[in-house]
Amino acid sequence: MTNQPAIDDITAVQQVLNTYSTAANLANYEAMVATYAHDGIWEIDGHHEASTGHAMILSKTTEIVGKFEFFVQQNTPAQITIDGDRAEASSTIRECGRLVDSEKSIEVFGHYFDQLVRTPEGWKFARRRFKVLGMQEYASRVPVLDQKGLLQK
Repeated sequence: MTNQPAIDDITAVQQVLNTYSTAANLANYEAMVATYAHDGIWEIDGHHEASTGHAMILSKTTEIVGKFEFFVQQNTPAQITIDGDRAEASSTIRECGRLVDSEKSIEVFGHYFDQLVRTPEGWKFARRRFKVLGMQEYASRVPVLDQKGLLQK
């Protein structure tokens, strides 16, 4: 018999990734930051110094994502490995959003490389590293619907 991790742990780790993305999409940054261990680290390769701890992560998140009128992060199912009370996950991410008071939108593609730890509150990010693969800017506008709910041109 092989020593396989419990499927519950794999599901729980995937749920942490899902919770993070959903909270980011709803601009609930406190819930997003709560997915980190108290001394957790968030970093974006080559874009800023790593942020450590809830206060720094919240500040950096607000600084970056707060520039958007809306923000959408789509995470793919992650490749997850469990080793006791530690886990690693990697997933592909697509993010997009429109800047406040602008018709400019940004789309980003990348990978997250995550290290998680089991805490008394459940699985939490110990370190979350984002590697940007590409980015594009494009014009977008607020959709206008007619009385039938159809998009006006």
